[in-house]
Amino acid sequence: MQSTSPHTSQWPMLGALSLALAAWPSVGLASGAAAPQESMVLLLTILASIGGAYLLTHFIVDRLQRKLLFVSGVEYILLGVLLGASSGVLSDVDSLAPVVAVGTGWIGLLQGVGLSGQRIRTLPRWAGRLALVELVVVGGGVGLGGWLMLTLGLGAEPADAHLPAAILGLAAAAGSTTSTGLLGRRFPQLAESGDTLALLDGVARLTQTFAILAFGVLLCIFHPDVPGMDPSPVAAEWLLLMLGLGVVLGGLFRLLVSAESTENHRFMAMVGIICFATGAAFFLDLSALAVNLVLGVVLAQGARGPELHQTLTRTLGPVVLMLLLLAGVLWQPVPWVSGVVLALSIVALRAGLKLLSGMLSAAGTPLRGDLGRGTMSQGAVSVAIALSCRLVYDGPLVDLVFTAILVSVVIAEAAGPRLLKGLLVDAGELRQDLDLSPQEA
Repeated sequence: MQSTSPHTSQWPMLGALSLALAAWPSVGLASGAAAPQESMVLLLTILASIGGAYLLTHFIVDRLQRKLLFVSGVEYILLGVLLGASSGVLSDVDSLAPVVAVGTGWIGLLQGVGLSGQRIRTLPRWAGRLALVELVVVGGGVGLGGWLMLTLGLGAEPADAHLPAAILGLAAAAGSTTSTGLLGRRFPQLAESGDTLALLDGVARLTQTFAILAFGVLLCIFHPDVPGMDPSPVAAEWLLLMLGLGVVLGGLFRLLVSAESTENHRFMAMVGIICFATGAAFFLDLSALAVNLVLGVVLAQGARGPELHQTLTRTLGPVVLMLLLLAGVLWQPVPWVSGVVLALSIVALRAGLKLLSGMLSAAGTPLRGDLGRGTMSQGAVSVAIALSCRLVYDGPLVDLVFTAILVSVVIAEAAGPRLLKGLLVDAGELRQDLDLSPQEA
């Protein structure tokens, strides 16, 4: 989840989100989704909800976040649950599918445009090692643990539990930059002396990228049959199609973006790019996250890369808020005993594996062995993975996994900033009694 800076105007970002949502009917109609009248009702309902919730975030929640060092998203998920229960249009998954696809594609593209060659070269030393170890230890460990809980604890068929367990693992492996961003704004002096903060921020960005790519591969492996395609492509062919789609569209749209000189023109071009690429991925049941990530990487390799990244970053807050609302709308009630047991087990397992991953990563290096304390945050990419899974698959196991991921994200985001602050205090980069930033002092 993304906290929003109080110095950023909310109206341009809300306008940006409105344009993207207004463009989604063209994506939906291509796959036979909602009718135009239902689309307009859905659009107005979502925009009104996002506008009210965003203003609440700007004037109340953001100040509490900076003062008390917490990040919360449960209020937006609950608002989505209420909207889904009270609106007939919002309870239709087919109507919401194009909107969800655009939102997740937006997250993927933003991650991609942040991977320019220069930004990759300036990543802190050891960031790649920590991220890879987290992907293997946390992603693999949570995936295996989730599979055992689903099969032995909840009685699921082993073959049916493979995909849900893998989704749990990838969502757990994806980090979040909300904690590092929140502390960076709260304590500006960390920009000069916060080596640990910069390292963990780089690790979080890399784990997000690795998780998105792994999720794209997973959907290729478990790709549903496409009507009218006989024989159906194998996993390797779907993977080549996914990567090729991102690379080709990135090359074509790079020519378009390079001709745009103003930020408004660049943004309008990016809206069209996201909708077109997401529509193609949605139609083929491929991961819009992964396709847009690859597309974004291609766009980032050029002189316009930093400008594109800056343009998209300003829209991240409202897009994440939209995803949280949609997660609440798409949430389906599950047996409460099974849901509580699975969710709390995943939260505890992920926390333990994070600590283990930090110790393994630091072995043989000058790094602290307790770095795992600062990597607990889990945010937008995990929510986008859960939502993307809901677009393609359904069933009781998917509902349980969806619930567990949302609970894990809420708890991890609430605890992450405090745990990270404790790590920075112990590392000597932050004084425990320093509660005021220079501006507030």
